[in-house]
Amino acid sequence: MNSTTPWISAATLGLLIAVSQAVRAADAPLVIDETRQVSSNERIELEVMRGEVVIRTGSDNTFRVSGTLDELAEGFELRSENGFTYFEVEMPRNVNSSGFRRAQESDLEFVVPAGSRVSYVGVNAEVDIDGVAGGSEINTVNGDITASNLSERVELRTVNGDITARNIGGRIDLQTVNGEISDSDSAGRAYYEAVNGEIDIDTTADEVEVTVVNGSVRARLQGTSELSVKSVNGDIEVVLTESSSPRISGSTVSGEIVLSLPADVDARFSLESLAGGNLVNNITDDEVVRARFGPRRNLDFSTARGTGTVDMSSVSGRLELRSN
Repeated sequence: MNSTTPWISAATLGLLIAVSQAVRAADAPLVIDETRQVSSNERIELEVMRGEVVIRTGSDNTFRVSGTLDELAEGFELRSENGFTYFEVEMPRNVNSSGFRRAQESDLEFVVPAGSRVSYVGVNAEVDIDGVAGGSEINTVNGDITASNLSERVELRTVNGDITARNIGGRIDLQTVNGEISDSDSAGRAYYEAVNGEIDIDTTADEVEVTVVNGSVRARLQGTSELSVKSVNGDIEVVLTESSSPRISGSTVSGEIVLSLPADVDARFSLESLAGGNLVNNITDDEVVRARFGPRRNLDFSTARGTGTVDMSSVSGRLELRSN
């Protein structure tokens, strides 16, 4: 009887080890490596709820996805036909928050044709995209977006995250709620928006529009011909070069707008403060005119032939003009 005990224990131990290994294998993230031949201008839609996503361009007309899926994923869907490719990490509808926190998230890299148009949707995800020339639309809720060398229509939006962009061009739309936007070496037509964040821009875009609520803006614009800046309580500082007759509009409630213009600026200026804000003119000797009754103040003058226009207003904020 005693002689058989070690054999039974060993068998039992072996079975337990095998079961344990099977359980670990079942719980391990699914590794995928899928490839499809697609068109050079493929329209590609990606949905990855959580994790890290890298999007790169390849040298041929191939779509490839590789990496690991979310531990909670029920699988993935990949369809590719008639110039359209769709990929989704399939997640369960009901998972408690502690389960989400414990589980390993997706870690995926996508390789797409350079001329394709890419759309991405995520929730808790960070995205790094580079080289897409056919247009990019990236949307996430909690996560940062890093983008470089994009063209055509470029839309990057996050709620709680930062956007860092470099060398993008075309129709540009960058938006965050609680984060920072940093854009350098961009060109085309650009729109930037932040609610509680900072915006730092260095661009040669011909048309620029900036909106901020409680954050701050630093913009270095080269050759911009049309500019619109708006804030509620935020501060905006703009340095404009190589544009002698721009068309500029600006408004703030209680924030500050400082506008630095070329020394040879050729424009008609109209600045207004409705409730006792400050108007500062460091371009000419023209002075602020106070209303006979009430707190309203105005500053109106022209330089050269008055070809361009600079119209700015505030309620109780500060507007300042400077010369480069």
